[in-house]
Amino acid sequence: MAWRSKSATVLIVDVGRSMREPFAVSNDSKKVSKADIALSLARSFVQQKLFFMPKHEVGIVLFGTSGTDNDLEGDGYEHVTVARGRKIDVPDVECLKTLFAVPAEAAEEASDAVNALIVGLDLVIKKTRDLNYEKSIILITDEASAAADDPDLQECLKQLEATSTKLRVVVVSPQSASASPWAVLALQRGRTGCLEALGPATLAGELRLHVKPVEMRAKVKLSLILSDDMHIPIGIYSKTTSVRFPMLKKQSKTAAAIPEENRRTDKVIMDRTYHVTDDPDGEEVKKEDRVKGHKYGLSIVPMSEYDEAALTYTCDRTLTALGFAPASSVGPEQSMHHTELVAADKGDTWAYCAFEAVVGAMLEENRVLVARYCYRKDSQPRMVAMIPVRGQPGEASTMIMQYLPFVEDVREWTCASLPVVSEEQRQAVGGLIDSLSLCGGFEGGQPTSGELLRPEDTHNPALARFYDFLALRAVDPSATVLPPEPELQAIVTGPPASMAAHVEEAMPENERTRLKTLFPLVKNEKPVGGARGPTKRFWREAIAEKKKDAAKLGEVDTKKIKVDMGILAKKGEKKDEDEQREMVKGEGSQGADADAAGTAMPVEPPPRVHIGSVNPERDFERWLSLRRTGGVDTVVPAIEQMCDIIFRFAEEGEAFHGKALSCIAALRRGCVREAEAPGYNEFMRKLRGRLTKRQAQLWNMASADPKLGLITDEEVVTSTVSCAEARAFLAGEDTGPGSGPHSSGSAPAAGPPPTALSEKDLEAMIE
Repeated sequence: MAWRSKSATVLIVDVGRSMREPFAVSNDSKKVSKADIALSLARSFVQQKLFFMPKHEVGIVLFGTSGTDNDLEGDGYEHVTVARGRKIDVPDVECLKTLFAVPAEAAEEASDAVNALIVGLDLVIKKTRDLNYEKSIILITDEASAAADDPDLQECLKQLEATSTKLRVVVVSPQSASASPWAVLALQRGRTGCLEALGPATLAGELRLHVKPVEMRAKVKLSLILSDDMHIPIGIYSKTTSVRFPMLKKQSKTAAAIPEENRRTDKVIMDRTYHVTDDPDGEEVKKEDRVKGHKYGLSIVPMSEYDEAALTYTCDRTLTALGFAPASSVGPEQSMHHTELVAADKGDTWAYCAFEAVVGAMLEENRVLVARYCYRKDSQPRMVAMIPVRGQPGEASTMIMQYLPFVEDVREWTCASLPVVSEEQRQAVGGLIDSLSLCGGFEGGQPTSGELLRPEDTHNPALARFYDFLALRAVDPSATVLPPEPELQAIVTGPPASMAAHVEEAMPENERTRLKTLFPLVKNEKPVGGARGPTKRFWREAIAEKKKDAAKLGEVDTKKIKVDMGILAKKGEKKDEDEQREMVKGEGSQGADADAAGTAMPVEPPPRVHIGSVNPERDFERWLSLRRTGGVDTVVPAIEQMCDIIFRFAEEGEAFHGKALSCIAALRRGCVREAEAPGYNEFMRKLRGRLTKRQAQLWNMASADPKLGLITDEEVVTSTVSCAEARAFLAGEDTGPGSGPHSSGSAPAAGPPPTALSEKDLEAMIE
C-alpha cells in the first residue's frame, strides 16, 4: 500500500525597498504598497492552510530586510530572514503573527530574490530529504528583484527540477506578469518545467476558497438495475454540497483561567437529565422509566423502542430503474435535494460501454430515467430522475441525479390571472433583460467573451468575512468586527461595476422613464373591511384612531354615557370573591399565630380554561363537569370559548360546518344542564345575524334542525323564551330583542337582558 505523500511549502516574501513603493489606492484613500499586497497574499495563504489544511507544513522566508537570520548567512547570503526558528512546520497562530510583525527593510542594498530562493531551496532539501513530500516554493516579489540571465538563477532552476520542487512566482507589478523576467524564464522552460509566473489576482482567487479540499471519490458504489439480466456497475458522486459555518466549541471559563502548564483540559461535556413537570421534589426520571411519544392533537401517543423497531422500514441498497419518461416532464422545480452525478465504475470497461450506450439512447429519444434509489441499507427510499449528459471529447458520459418529490412534498400555489400585456410593454421589458444579461462580460461598455457571476468563480462573501475576522481575532483578541469590504458587498448587493456601466449606456434616462410609464406602481391600500368582515388591525392603528376621535369629540358629556349593567354585576361578583379570599387569608394568618393545627389551606389560583379545536366537545364537557365536582366557576369561560370555536369553524369553510353543528349541539346540551340559557340564546341570535357569508351558510344548516333552537322556559326555568317564540326564531318570524339581522354587529347593546341574573340572585330565589 502506497502511503499518501505529505505537503511542504516555503513562502518567500520580498519586503525590500522596491516593494515599499505605492502600488494602488484603497477605498479610504490610503496608499497601498507592493509589500502590503505581498504580505496580504502570504497571510491569506497561511490562513487557508491553518483552517482547512492544518497538516500542510509551511516555512516563511523574508528577504530585503535590514537583518540576517538563516543557515547560509556565513556564506554571504545577507538580508534574508527565515522565520519560525529556521524550520518548516505545520501552521499555527504564531506563524500568522509573523506576517503581521514584519522587520524593517534594508537601508541601502536592493532585494536579491536569487539569494532568498537559494535559502528557501536549502530549507526544503533539509526538511524533506528522501521523504515522500509534495514540495513547492511560492515567491512573491516584483520584476526588479532578479534578471533572467543570472547564472545563479539558472542553477537554481536546475536544482528545482532535480528535487521535483515546483516554483510559483507571483509578480506584484502594475504591468502584466507576462512582461516580467520570470515569465520569460517560464516560457523558455515550457509547460513541463518547474517554473510558473502569475499575477497577484490569480493567487488571490485561489486563496478565496474557504472550504476543505475534498478528493473526488464515489460516495456510493452499486449497480444500476435496468432488468434482471442487465446490471451496470456505477459510482455516485456529490456534485454540490452546502458549506456551512463551523460549529462553536464550548469551553470552561474556570479551567481556562488556570495556567496552561497546570491545566489538564478545558473541554466541557453536555449531560441531559429529565424531570416530571409537576414533581415538587424534582426527582430525575431514569432511562428505564422514560418512553417516547408522538403528538396527536393535544395528546401524546406513547411509542416504545419495540414499536419503533417494528415500524422501521427495511430494504437493501439499490438503484433500480422504474421506467423512462419524457425529458420535458422533469423540471427544476421538482428538485428536493442536492445534485449528484452518476458515472460508470472506474476501471470497468464493460460498464463504461454499457453506460455510454444507455446515455446515447436516452439523448436520442429525449428521455430521462426514473429510478428507485436507496443509498444505505434500511434507509428511506427515494424516487430520482437521472438526466443524461454526453461527455466532452476524451471524457466519459454521465447522468445528473435529481431527487423527485412525493405527493406529500408538493405545494400547489395558484395565482390569479394577470392582465394582457401589450406589445410595447413586451419590447420595453425585452430591452431591460438584454441590458442585464450575464452571458458575457463588459469592457468599455462593449460585451466581451466570458460569463459574469459564474458559480465556479463566485465565492461566499459571508464565509470570507467570517474567516478573515477569525484570523484577525486569533492574532489580536481585542480586535473588533470590521465593515465588509466593497468587493464582498458587490457580490450580493448589486451587479458588477462593468455591468452597471453597460446598463447606464443600454438603458438611457428616456428608456427608464418610458419603462416607469408603462408599468406604473400604484400603492395597494389595505381594506378596512369587506365581504369577509373586518381585517386584521394593529394596536398602533387603533390608538391613532382613538386619538383622532377624541380630538373630534372634544368635551364628553358624562350623562350620556351608557353603562353595561352586566359588566358592573361581574365587577361586583369579582369584588365579593376578592373580599372572601382576603377573609380566608386573614383567618389563616390568625390561626397560624394561635395554633398551627387550625391553619387554613392556601387558596389555589383558578384553572386556566382552554378548549382546543381537535376535540372541542370533549373539552367542553370536561370543563362543565369541573364546576360540579370542584366548585370552580369554569362554565362561563367554557361557553365563551366554545362560541369562538364554532365561529372559527364557520369561517374555515363548508368542510368544517358539520363539526360546527356538532359543537352547537354539545353547547346546547351543556347550557341546558347547567341552566345557562342566556349564553346559548345570545350566541344563536349572533349566528342568525349572518355577519359573513359563511356564517349565513352555517345558520341555514342549523335552522333546519329543530333540536338546535333557542332554550325555552320548559327546559330551563330562568329562560324567558317560550316554545312558540323558539319556533318563530328558527322560522325567522320573531321580533325579540337582539334578533334582527344587524343587531349584534351594527348597534351596541344598551344593557344585558333582564334575565341575566347573578349566582347570588339565583340562590336567593331558591331560598
